[in-house]
Amino acid sequence: MSGREIINIILTFVVGISIYNILLIITMNRNVKKVVKIFEEKNALSSKTAINGIRLGIRQQSASERAFKKRDNRALALNFLFTGGVVSVTDDQRYYLDKNRMIAYKEELNFIASMMIPNIYN
Repeated sequence: MSGREIINIILTFVVGISIYNILLIITMNRNVKKVVKIFEEKNALSSKTAINGIRLGIRQQSASERAFKKRDNRALALNFLFTGGVVSVTDDQRYYLDKNRMIAYKEELNFIASMMIPNIYN
């Protein structure tokens, strides 16, 4: 294998990873916006106004649903926000979005991951 072929393989690999990351950022940003909108519409922005999981209306799609229907990645976005502490759970299993924590979480993330969280203002 010549040096030129190796460089072409490496460049192809780098371009592929870049495209994957760009698509991931776009998809997550879009779905995080959808999740934030659900919390805002249902006014679940504090522990006093938190809502239960059924009323939230976000659930993981089954394998057959993912195969035959349009993919719904809101559950993945909700998990991303839950892992970051942006979405909290009360003692009685109700969920709410903490916008202040969302702003802080965005600042904690690296450059690429922070692009997955949309800009919001209190």
